[in-house]
Amino acid sequence: MASVARAGAIGLLSGLALPPLLTRFLLVPSIRQQKVDEIRHLKYQIDYMGWHVRELEEIKGYKEEDTYVPITFVPNAT
Repeated sequence: MASVARAGAIGLLSGLALPPLLTRFLLVPSIRQQKVDEIRHLKYQIDYMGWHVRELEEIKGYKEEDTYVPITFVPNAT
């Protein structure tokens, strides 16, 4: 009877302790990585759209100072 009580106590303690630990160390990092990947993808899409807008403005004949400046634009250092 003592072994049944001990097994029940071990089961109860592991049932209380394991879910928060699994959530903290397995589930949350994977969700966080998904969010980071989504943010990187959005940054790439915004940057692509910015360069596309700049190219369209240059085709229309806007001056250099009047065109849209994308996030990754690096001016010439000459």
